[in-house]
Amino acid sequence: MANPSDPDGVPAQQPVPAPPPQYGYAAQFGVTPVPVNNNLGWAIAGLLVCWPFGIPSLIKSLQVNSLWYQGQFDQARFAANEAKKWGKIAVIVGAILLGLYVLAFVAYFVIMIAVFGFTATSR
Repeated sequence: MANPSDPDGVPAQQPVPAPPPQYGYAAQFGVTPVPVNNNLGWAIAGLLVCWPFGIPSLIKSLQVNSLWYQGQFDQARFAANEAKKWGKIAVIVGAILLGLYVLAFVAYFVIMIAVFGFTATSR
């Protein structure tokens, strides 16, 4: 049954929804921006070397891609920079602690050799 207000019994067409708006200069020309580096490598290295500083790096690193694809480009760049910062802090602190451990280990053996001598004697 045709609507009586339509001429010639042709049903009315539904309007076509407009595509979602695209933001940014590159989106005007159909070019999608390249996602920013999430610095996951720094996060993993930070977890392996010094986990208390590696955890914030991992959290920020995992937020980068979701923020980027939501269109929050500035927040994604900020999260990537934070992930890199915490990852570098974790690697540096871990390297310093490892160096101090090796130094303490060497000092222990030098002191033991100085106190007890280099050769062991049995009775």
